[in-house]
Amino acid sequence: MTGARIGRIGTRLTFAATAALALASCSEKEPAGEKTAVKRYTVPASLDRELNNAELDSLSQMRRTHGITRDEYWDGYGGVLANDVLEVWYPDGKLNALQGMAMIKLASEARARTQQVFGTVPAERAVIVCAGDIDVYTSSTGRQWWHYSRIEGDTISIQPPINLHTRGLLTVVGPREYYEWAIGKISKHRAPRWIEEGLASYLAGEAAVLEELRVDTGGNPIGMSTKEMESALAKESDRQETRRAYYNAYRTVEQIVKAHGEEAMGRFVVALGANDDLDAASKAAFAADFDDVVEPARAWASTE
Repeated sequence: MTGARIGRIGTRLTFAATAALALASCSEKEPAGEKTAVKRYTVPASLDRELNNAELDSLSQMRRTHGITRDEYWDGYGGVLANDVLEVWYPDGKLNALQGMAMIKLASEARARTQQVFGTVPAERAVIVCAGDIDVYTSSTGRQWWHYSRIEGDTISIQPPINLHTRGLLTVVGPREYYEWAIGKISKHRAPRWIEEGLASYLAGEAAVLEELRVDTGGNPIGMSTKEMESALAKESDRQETRRAYYNAYRTVEQIVKAHGEEAMGRFVVALGANDDLDAASKAAFAADFDDVVEPARAWASTE
């Protein structure tokens, strides 16, 4: 559903590597014994046309608004839009520049909100790689269709924005994956995984989506302990258990924020970046030990 935490180093998945995966065609017969290639992304004609005046005007305005300093496109590969703090690669098809710019806009808004909540933003530039279609996404990332992205170092490989848009998820997923990446960077990944996931969902306004998915539990009770959440999120192998964990993480973080406020939650994440002791960070942010903050926040589970 959401981005996997793959690594803590600044590994970057380059566009060249993604394009190579996307351009490998599985429709061509391969010699016996060779590895099956990734399905090629075939650009729909409607996405490969020249942009009209209204679309060009919108792109021009957004370039200025977001300080775009790099805007390149290669037929047969795709393009890139970048400024000092964000870099977005989009798939083949001239019209897909609009998808790339939409990701710049959503990530920029999330970055501004990150500054507001945490008082800081990562110094590193986030690189967002947008897949051309879901088959390319699953093949190149190794992720299932129900995961929104794969986060590796400073690179966020994400499902096709057009697919997320038609499912009504783009304005949630775009910022959500930036938040998850930023929280990990600010805390140096010292926060429990359920905090990272739950806080990213809270900041992105994912509540309605998670409520809809709550029915997908395989008949299991809704509530989970923090240990169960952490285990399910570490594996992310079972869709129903993972969705239970996402929902529990969101609801628990939501209750912490209601009790202590967003600023305290932000201080907690920042404190973890300076000190890997959960209780010390919790006392600095909430004036209480971590368990004393979490347990009351989990009271919602006993009522559902």
